[in-house]
Amino acid sequence: MKTTLPTINLGKIKLREIEESDYLDLYECGKSSLMCETLNWGPFERLFDAKFVMKEIYLKRPLDGIPKGYAIIYQDKMIGMVDYHTYNKNDNSIEIGYFLNPDYWGMGIMTKALKETIKIGFNHLDVDKIRIGSETTNVRSIKLIERLKLKYEETTVSEYKDKNHLCLYYSIYKYEYKGDI
Repeated sequence: MKTTLPTINLGKIKLREIEESDYLDLYECGKSSLMCETLNWGPFERLFDAKFVMKEIYLKRPLDGIPKGYAIIYQDKMIGMVDYHTYNKNDNSIEIGYFLNPDYWGMGIMTKALKETIKIGFNHLDVDKIRIGSETTNVRSIKLIERLKLKYEETTVSEYKDKNHLCLYYSIYKYEYKGDI
């Protein structure tokens, strides 16, 4: 699998590979308990925590054979991320994760970013299946996933932040993808 990603311009937003210097903007996003309530990290209390997550999680992904992921850039600032975080070679599938600073919710930014990330997954990374999971309590995220035409696949229990969380997983296959989601 390729471990580098092309830069994508989508009008007012841009997707570019995550960089170490993005930890400052990651900290700004990750201070929000609202944004982090359904993530397995955060909210950040110290700048060091954001730097650690950036260096030890996102930037090390190419060592595992997957891309670092995309920084979502709006007005020269990283306001969120979309990343490919789990690759399954048995069915050539990859899972996408994402977050967006709540100050930018409801603007259609994540819809555009995810559409492009799915397209890159099939056309650039050449995977056969893309999965996206969401905690059952994250209604906004579930509606977004369903709007993107991913189909419900399974419900699982994930443990993070010392609690069990019920998660819904959706998928789309390359043969189903028509580029029009």
